[in-house]
Amino acid sequence: MASPGDVLRLGEDRLTFLKTAAETDGAYVEVAVEYSPASIKPPQHYHPRQTERMQVERGHLHLLLDGTLHEYGPGDEFYIPPGAVHSIWNPGPERARITWRTTPAYKTETVFETLWGLTNEGRLKPDGTPRLQMPLLALGFRDEYRVVTGRPFLVDMALCTALAPLSVAMGYRPTYRPPQERAGQPQTA
Repeated sequence: MASPGDVLRLGEDRLTFLKTAAETDGAYVEVAVEYSPASIKPPQHYHPRQTERMQVERGHLHLLLDGTLHEYGPGDEFYIPPGAVHSIWNPGPERARITWRTTPAYKTETVFETLWGLTNEGRLKPDGTPRLQMPLLALGFRDEYRVVTGRPFLVDMALCTALAPLSVAMGYRPTYRPPQERAGQPQTA
């Protein structure tokens, strides 16, 4: 479980937990994220029952929301409602920093730890597309995070349910907690 001040890294990007689900009685999770210039555009996805509120502190962000591109700069605040298909990235040239609140919390901390940790260690492709771990992630986080595949959600869930035993037999697990770093402390190897 994440604690305030825990830091996740994804290449040059950093995510710092500010408020955890435990602190807010599950009401929300709040993080600060620093995106490097021209960061990889993440896959389009949506959150079926969660709202995201983001405020740009510095730099610029692009948000592809339901097919429309939006651009945001320092001081801008925006919301992503439940079910809205989106992708967010830093178009560059400088680093961007945002404060990001997800309401309600559900298992969002574990989603961040798992996706950022596995991608940083090369266990997921840089665009966030999981390999054989996909069935377990899709089943385990279906209330928090759904990647747009072009197939109906129920078809995806049926495929994941069928493949999950193979994934487990191959040693994959539905969650992952990478080594933790605390804000202000040097990174350990």
